[in-house]
Amino acid sequence: MRSRLGGCLVVLLVGFALWAVGAAAEDQRIRVLVVGGDWKSQLPGQRGDFVRREVEKAAPGKFAFTLWTTYEFLQYGDAESLRAFDVVAVGDLKGQSVVPRLMDGLTRFVEGGGGFLYLDNHKAFTFPTRELSFDPVLPIEVVPYRPYGGGDSQPYCTEQPLTVRVCTTNHPVVQGLDFSAAPALRGARTGKVKPGATIVAASPAGVPLWVAWDKGNGRALWLGGVLANDELSEDFAKWPAFGKFYAQALGWLAGKSIAPRVTLRDAVATATVTVDSHATGSVVSARHFSMVDYAGYPMVGSDLALYEALHLDRAFVKVPCNVHGPDDSHEAFDFTRGDMAKYDCKGVDDRLAELTQLRAEPIFTEDPGFDSTNWMARKSALAARLVHVNGLPGGPQPVLCVRYIEVLNDPHHHTGYTAEVLNRYFDRFNDYASDLRKLQPVLRFGAGAFQSEWPYVQQMIDRCGTNLGWVSRAPSGYTGEAIFRLQDEYAKYARSKGVNDLQFLLSECDFWLYGAPSFDYLMMRFKPTLDHADSCIGVLQYTWHEYEQGGYVYGLVGRTDGVYGQVPPEWPNPGKDKPVTYRYNAFRIMRDCRGAQCRTTLASPELATSPSPRAYAVATCNEGVFNIVLHYGYAWTDLAQGRTFRSLKVHVTAPIPAAIRGRTLTITRADCRNVKEEPSQTVAGDAIDLDVEFPAQSAVALTLK
Repeated sequence: MRSRLGGCLVVLLVGFALWAVGAAAEDQRIRVLVVGGDWKSQLPGQRGDFVRREVEKAAPGKFAFTLWTTYEFLQYGDAESLRAFDVVAVGDLKGQSVVPRLMDGLTRFVEGGGGFLYLDNHKAFTFPTRELSFDPVLPIEVVPYRPYGGGDSQPYCTEQPLTVRVCTTNHPVVQGLDFSAAPALRGARTGKVKPGATIVAASPAGVPLWVAWDKGNGRALWLGGVLANDELSEDFAKWPAFGKFYAQALGWLAGKSIAPRVTLRDAVATATVTVDSHATGSVVSARHFSMVDYAGYPMVGSDLALYEALHLDRAFVKVPCNVHGPDDSHEAFDFTRGDMAKYDCKGVDDRLAELTQLRAEPIFTEDPGFDSTNWMARKSALAARLVHVNGLPGGPQPVLCVRYIEVLNDPHHHTGYTAEVLNRYFDRFNDYASDLRKLQPVLRFGAGAFQSEWPYVQQMIDRCGTNLGWVSRAPSGYTGEAIFRLQDEYAKYARSKGVNDLQFLLSECDFWLYGAPSFDYLMMRFKPTLDHADSCIGVLQYTWHEYEQGGYVYGLVGRTDGVYGQVPPEWPNPGKDKPVTYRYNAFRIMRDCRGAQCRTTLASPELATSPSPRAYAVATCNEGVFNIVLHYGYAWTDLAQGRTFRSLKVHVTAPIPAAIRGRTLTITRADCRNVKEEPSQTVAGDAIDLDVEFPAQSAVALTLK
């Protein structure tokens, strides 16, 4: 018996020792954060997962990878979250999305011993300023985005074939590798090499391609044309030694890391939410939850029911109005001469009838035809249609009135980025706005959006002045925080030019995400939108029905029962007229967020230590409905305390506004997969006073009617 027990003890001790050795080995793995997807699809398998697989084959068990989309990095990248890694590799993000918190965190990460690998792609260099680029930690100079000129701001190497010529053979990144058989790059960006940096590799003509340096206590590496299996390095990534090359680069970058290795335990964060229903602010409307387009008219059945469930009365819808008058119509429109007879307005009537069914408000989008010599015909045709819809000043006014005109949607697709063509566009805009407002003073004209906004918005303000009622923006790939940080800069600049009431429309704003990150992105975009509800006239999600573009599937509701687009297998196409839950549910939880906002504060001692915003609360009162929405984003990990706060417990206190007569409270919970409405309860007295607990990446709505 004793020998059997002894044998068991030996087995247990040996097993424990082997487990301990394995755990210790795992603890010593180099922790790598890879940021990216495809710049549009954000599918990890296209970028980060490819790198992970290739490196694991070359150096099994040496690295532990974490994959983030660019949204997650832009929203939650900060000094504390980056401390959990030895190396951060970043690609596929729009430079105008970088905020000071992220730049500060990355600088502290590198100077504190971390390794930084910046990976190029064709959206990489749209930084509005050098301070908000990765220039402070990169071994090459980053050129801020410029408004005009041929080519990109950052120098681009177009040598063919662009083979890699090693310049420093003993550098650990390339040591022992034979690049003679490596496929050529398709292209690469480069830059002026900073003092103290090492050119690891160059083009055949000597243009620096790969540059490394020590920065503070850390290291950084620039690989101008190598991301993963992307558009510039797709051929190069097929090189059999690609994984070993990447493993050597990541190993060198991690050589100075002193990032803490902490055993984490799950915990619950606490918070208090207080609402002052007597202090009201800007008004939230359905316009802040609108759509660019509703494909597939008319809405019927379950499709219409899903739309109506979001309470989108008076939401915006864009209506293309690219119309032409008769070929000989070079004169200005004059309704006194019976010009109306020249124009067929049936198409406009049909579209507005569809919007009447949805109780939506139209935005006319008009192409002024600035490449055409007969652009006055377009203006006259638009004038005729506006008179047909709106009537004449002083006459009877219709129920559905067109007030907002967008002059040329997506002008960058038509104008290019040259001063000559842009000035022609601004001239046409001024002519449209000044002339047609004389006909109908109710009209407000907006200039179409540029994807790479700054400094084009400056040029717009300079040239259009007070003719510019609003700016239509297309900030796809931006976090909500970055969107409105830039908007505040635009508004400040407009005031300096005497344009004091400039407003903004977010048109086609979206982030190319699936699943939980998509739900979180929308919820985190809603909060700064509501903070700017007075100056932001509306926010338009790209489409209502699914729509594929560039491999990415937009939309809130399924259009077909078949396979659609590059949808990840874990998030299959929901089917015709079925909600795309990770987007639809975010709009569903905000369905009663309408009316005047009440002053609301959320205080959490645990989340207060996070440099990035993690949770928020908003409250509104409108037409007998009092609504409070709570959202907790990505779980906060406090490395100093060794805790990850997987859920948030909130104590809510809110006096009920006097306008609210009912006392029926409904609590609704939503995340990327489900919406659950709990049984209604009666609130006694004149205040809401309750506790609500919910997990990270989810939201709760308290609706009192």
